[in-house]
Amino acid sequence: MKDENTRHPANRREFDATLPNDGGESDGIDVSATGEFQFDQVVTRGDTTVSRSVEWSFECSETSGDAAEPDAESESTDDERAAREDVKRFVSDGGFDSGPDFAPTSKSGRMAPDGGVEDRDNSFETGRVPTTPESGGEPKTRAELADESSANDSPTRDSSDFSGRTALDAGADSVRARWYAQVGGPVETAPIVRDGSVYVGTENGFVCNIDHRDGVSNWLFQASNAVGTPGVENGLTYVGDRSGNLFALDSASGAREWWFETDAGLKVSPQLLGDDLYVAARDGQVFKLDAETGEERLSFRSPARALTSLRIAGDTLYATGLDGGLFAHDVTDGSEQFRFAPSLAIAGAPEVVDGTAYVGTVDGNRVYALDAETGETKWRFRTNAGIWSSPVAVSGIVYVGCADGNVYALDAREGTVRWRMQTGARVWGSPVLTNELVYVANDDGMVFALDRADGHVRWQFSAQDALVAPPAVGRDGVYVGDVAGTVYALPQ
Repeated sequence: MKDENTRHPANRREFDATLPNDGGESDGIDVSATGEFQFDQVVTRGDTTVSRSVEWSFECSETSGDAAEPDAESESTDDERAAREDVKRFVSDGGFDSGPDFAPTSKSGRMAPDGGVEDRDNSFETGRVPTTPESGGEPKTRAELADESSANDSPTRDSSDFSGRTALDAGADSVRARWYAQVGGPVETAPIVRDGSVYVGTENGFVCNIDHRDGVSNWLFQASNAVGTPGVENGLTYVGDRSGNLFALDSASGAREWWFETDAGLKVSPQLLGDDLYVAARDGQVFKLDAETGEERLSFRSPARALTSLRIAGDTLYATGLDGGLFAHDVTDGSEQFRFAPSLAIAGAPEVVDGTAYVGTVDGNRVYALDAETGETKWRFRTNAGIWSSPVAVSGIVYVGCADGNVYALDAREGTVRWRMQTGARVWGSPVLTNELVYVANDDGMVFALDRADGHVRWQFSAQDALVAPPAVGRDGVYVGDVAGTVYALPQ
C-alpha cells in the first residue's frame, strides 16, 4: 500500500502540478508526481547567520549547501442531520434538553495529547489554533446564533471577581533565542518535538523536520495547501492539509509512505489509538484508518460543523466545531453518546482527567467542567472573552489561555481562581506545562514562562511577529513559531 491513494479511485480529485499561490486557497499539486523544489533557509545562531539551500521532493527530501553570510535577512457544509430518538442534547448553559435535534449519519495502546511536551509518552498535539483576526478585532464567530440565555446566566465563577497579576508589570528577565530559523511560511499550529527533531507545519503547505541543535532543516515536504500540527509516532509523521489530503511521511527522510484523501479540509492533528489512526475532516466526517497502510476501517459523521478538534480519552472520541458544540462518540463504532452546547462555537478539544472533561467556548466566554460520560455540567467559569484552545488539567488545577489576554489557573473541583496572569494581548493557544513552569504565548509576539505555583513571570521572550500557536517543550529547549515564518529555540 506504500505510496498509493488509499481511497477508492472514484473519489479521487484531479490535481494540477502547481505550487500554492499567494491568494490563499491553492489549486493543488499532483501528489502522485515527484517534484523537486528549492528553499533558501536562513538560520541565526547568536552572532552567526547561516544560509542553507534546502531541496526536497514528494518522494524524498534532502538538505545541502554550505554556511554563508546572506545579504539580508469556511467551509462548513449544509448536510442534512438525521434525527435519532435516544441521543441526549445539552444546551448552552449545561442544562439537559431531551429534544433530538441532531444526530450523526452514520482500546488499547492509546496515544494521548501531550501539549507538545517531548518527555511524555505516546502523544500527539491536537486542535487547530485559529489565525489572528484581521484589524486586531475579536474573533469572528457564530455568536449571533448562540443561545442568548447562556450569556445572561449567572455562572458559578466570574473572572471579574479576581484581580490578578499583569505580566507587563512583572519586570521579569528577558531571554534570547539559542537559534531562530525561517521555515518558508507562516506558522499557525503548534510544533511537535520528537527524537531530537522539531516538526513544524506552515500555512503554505511546508512540513519541516528541524534539527533541535542548530535549527537547520533535515527535510521538507510540500503539501498542496496549509497543513495542521503534525502527528509523529512509530517512525511516521502524519499531517493533513486544507485540500483534504492526509500524508504519512517517513520521519527520518520525509519520503511519502502513503496518502489518504477526504472531501473536506484536514487541519486537525490525527489521533492514534493502538494501530488505528483517527482523522477528522472539516465537514465532520471522521475516519478510522490502519496507521501503517492508510486503509480505511470505519467512517462516521459527527454533528460537529466547521470541525476544529479531535480528542480520544478512554473509549470516547470527542469532536468540537465552530458551528456548534462538543460531541462525544463511542470510539469503536462512532455512535453518539452525548452532545453539549450545540449552539455555541467550541474550538479547542476537551481535556479529560479523572472522569471530568474541561472545555472552553469561543462565543460563550466560559470554561466548563463536564461529566465525561454524560456531558452534565459540574461547574462553569466566565471569562472576559472567548477561549480558542484546550484547557490543561494537572494536579487538581486547570490552566486556560483566553482571548482576554489572561492565563487562568482554576481549581479543578470547584472552578475557583487560584491565580490569574494578564499577558497584555490575546492568547490563542493552550498553556504548556512542565514540572515547575507554565509556558504561554500571545499575539503580541510574547512568550512567558510562568511559575505554576502562583503565576509570576520567571522569564519572557519577544518574537518578531504574532504568536497564535502554543510553544512546544523538548528536553533541551522551548520551541515556538510566529506568523512571519520564523521558528525560535528558547532556553527552558
